[in-house]
Amino acid sequence: RQYMGTDNIIEALATLAYEGRREKFAKQQLIEALKIIQRGDITPDRMAGSWAGAMGHTQFIPTSYQAYAQDFDGDGRRDVWNRDDPRDALASTANYLKEFGWQKGQPWGVEIRIPAGFNYAAADLKIKKPVRDWNALGVRLVEGGTLPNYGEAAILLPAGANGPAFAVFRNFYVIKRYNNANSYAMAVGHLGDRIFGGSPIRAEWPRGDRGLLRAERMELQHKLTAKGFSTQGVDGVIGPNTIEAVRRYQRAIGVIPDGYPSLRLLQRLK
Repeated sequence: RQYMGTDNIIEALATLAYEGRREKFAKQQLIEALKIIQRGDITPDRMAGSWAGAMGHTQFIPTSYQAYAQDFDGDGRRDVWNRDDPRDALASTANYLKEFGWQKGQPWGVEIRIPAGFNYAAADLKIKKPVRDWNALGVRLVEGGTLPNYGEAAILLPAGANGPAFAVFRNFYVIKRYNNANSYAMAVGHLGDRIFGGSPIRAEWPRGDRGLLRAERMELQHKLTAKGFSTQGVDGVIGPNTIEAVRRYQRAIGVIPDGYPSLRLLQRLK
């Protein structure tokens, strides 16, 4: 509520359009931002947000605002910036999630225990299985018991085999439509769980672990490729090709092939 960005959106988007790297995106967003002002939803001086054009309590870009923003309080304006009354912003975000398939009453995911002998190649967000299949493989809730049937699930290992494990459902992917980052979707989902009385994450996160810097991710890709485990390019983005290369390298050196690009793995490559 207290910090939604202080950059003038029109100035920020005009700068991005002029600078050129995201010219097409910025021009489209700038035109829509001007239409929002023209409609009377907000005045130019109040249209504040981030340097990249994200606006309001939940950081809508102008095109998303135009498609999903709601006038929940009925005052004729879709005011996602109102610090004292966030109803329009929350209703707009709820509408966005609904439009992309949010399943009411279902979780984003549940914390689980991975059985001994588990095939870690199956821990991939692209591999979705019916809950009965995961149960048959010995996957269990962290507190014990079989997984509840909320439809197809995938296994997420945010810190590799040595950290917490989750079975994630449709709502996890819906959150990622808002921001395509696993850490973001987990944070939003877990915060929601805690607000409604849910338990903390039970498993320990690896001590001393941290995410790789972009230069380190590029170094990892370069070194993997040099050793014969091609990542199909060096761009600092940990995508499916890099994860698969990490898995193949892990199998080659006899460690659990969880595909996790850790600092320890990078140090072993040096």
